[in-house]
Amino acid sequence: MKAFRQSPVELEEFIDFMEEDIGNVERVIGELMLEDVDVEFIVHAKAETVAESAENTEVEESHIIKTLIFMSEEPVAVLCPGDTSVSEDKLEEIIGEEVRMANPDEVEEATGYTIGGVSPFDLDIKVLMEESILDENEVKPAAGSRVVGVSIDSEALKEISGAEPVDVSRK
Repeated sequence: MKAFRQSPVELEEFIDFMEEDIGNVERVIGELMLEDVDVEFIVHAKAETVAESAENTEVEESHIIKTLIFMSEEPVAVLCPGDTSVSEDKLEEIIGEEVRMANPDEVEEATGYTIGGVSPFDLDIKVLMEESILDENEVKPAAGSRVVGVSIDSEALKEISGAEPVDVSRK
């Protein structure tokens, strides 16, 4: 294990998050081990925003992948680069139904994860992926926690998540 430094307050906060999220992180580790894919987990200070995640991990915002949950007849996950957002109009056109962002309870019910830590790897719902993600070699989605991410090849992300690449971002 590599070392990382934390103040007492930061370490206490980290432990609180890990206690809450440990089952979800273990879920992601298990899924990725089953897939036998080359990944590296990134443990970092709590991040509530893409900007904080980029600052805490030194990963560019465009390489940070948000897993956003939308509600229509059925929930749908959309993988989106951190430096843009999902066009709900495009998403509605793609799935043929009206959509809205899921609320925190709906996110947890649909995925088992909490907002900010939704992993795209073992979802039992439809998964779409902004096609521009595939232009990047390596990307970083959440690994079941707001303090753990995973560095993964974008093609592997598509394959393991079962995501369908589509033009869904506002860019």
